[in-house]
Amino acid sequence: MHRVIRLASLLLWLVVCVPSWSAPAPWVLVDTAAHTLTVYSHTDKPLATFDNISLGRGGVVPLHYHGDETTPLGDYRIVRIRPSTRFDTFIELDYPTPEHAELAVEAHQLDVDSFDAIVDARRSHQQPPQDTPLGGGIGIHGVGEGDRDVHQQFDWTEGCVALSNAQLHRFAHWARVGMRVVIR
Repeated sequence: MHRVIRLASLLLWLVVCVPSWSAPAPWVLVDTAAHTLTVYSHTDKPLATFDNISLGRGGVVPLHYHGDETTPLGDYRIVRIRPSTRFDTFIELDYPTPEHAELAVEAHQLDVDSFDAIVDARRSHQQPPQDTPLGGGIGIHGVGEGDRDVHQQFDWTEGCVALSNAQLHRFAHWARVGMRVVIR
């Protein structure tokens, strides 16, 4: 009987506490050409748009490598939201994805073990390894104590998407672990 109760408790915990990766929910589109971040409802109705976002100072690319300061295009999930002394809040994305890993393997820039670790991380909804040639640490964050004028005029991040601190606080209303983020 105790085993049945423990199993029922575990299942209830999974339903209530583990984020859904497939349920209809708001999602995000980062339009790199327009420099906007838009939150859409599950029916694709725009809920909020944030203008004048900043991207990686190295530009936007299909495949980001460690240290190249580019923002990688792709389809991501939020894996963690944490406070940041540098950026106010850091919303971590699951970069690199299996799609990025496949591109890197084809370009002979990633070994099979790293590829497998990235695929396994996606399968288990975890942050993929951040120490491969593809790097990591890609997310959405604020300006923090940084220069707001620089934020308004230049792409300044090391590969992330940056919002003003006020925009970040408004965006936090929707941001959830498991939320889909498309950067295109």
